[in-house]
Amino acid sequence: MKDFLTIIWEWSEVWATIIPLTIFFIKKPKEKNLQPVIAYLVIAFFLNTFSDIIWKFKDDMPVILQGKNNLLYNIHSICRLMLFIVFFKLVEGTNSKRRFHWLMYISAILIIVNFKFFGEFFKLDSPLFTLEAIVLLVLCILYFLQLLKSEKVNAQFDPFLIIITGLAIYESASFFIFLFFDELVLRNTPFAAILWKVHNAFYLIFCIFIARAFYGKFKY
Repeated sequence: MKDFLTIIWEWSEVWATIIPLTIFFIKKPKEKNLQPVIAYLVIAFFLNTFSDIIWKFKDDMPVILQGKNNLLYNIHSICRLMLFIVFFKLVEGTNSKRRFHWLMYISAILIIVNFKFFGEFFKLDSPLFTLEAIVLLVLCILYFLQLLKSEKVNAQFDPFLIIITGLAIYESASFFIFLFFDELVLRNTPFAAILWKVHNAFYLIFCIFIARAFYGKFKY
C-alpha cells in the first residue's frame, strides 16, 4: 500500500492536471477568456507525462532521451509564463494589451539571454523558474489591487479570481524552491527531492483551484 501511494504521489504532477481537464469537459464552462488556461493544462499534461516517463524509465530509453526530462520542465515553465500572461491580458481587457505585449517581449528576451550566456537548456534552470514566479506573482498582486480599487469584490462567483488566487498561492509557495533549487541539488540532494514534493503539493492545490473555477456555481 505504501509503495502504491508513493507511486501515486510521484506521478502527482501528471494526474493533477487531469482534475481540472475532467471538470472542464464535464461542466463545459461558458466563461470567455479561459482558452489560455485550457491550452496550458493540455500542454502541461503531455509535458509532465513525457518527463516522468523519461525519468522513471531512463535506463530503457534511447540514449538521445536519457536525462532529457529537465528540458521538458524548462519548456513547461516557459509555456506557463507566456500562456498566463495571455490569460491576464484577456481578463483585464483591451485597454492594457500593449503592457502585456511588452511584458511578453521582455520575458522572452530575458529567457533567451539566460540560456545564451548563463543557463543550460538541458538542465533544470532555477533562474527561468524564478523569473516565471516573479512575473506571474506580480501580475496576481496587481490584479488583486486593481480589483480592490475598482470595488468589484463581492460574494458572487468569479472563476477568474479563483484561478488567479490558485496561481498566486502556487507561485508564492514555489518561489523560494525555484530560487535555491540548483544550489540545493548540489549541496543536499535528498532535501531538494523533499522540496520538489512540496512543490508538487502546491501544484496540486493550483490545479484544484482551476477545477473549482471550471465547475461553476454550486447548486443548492
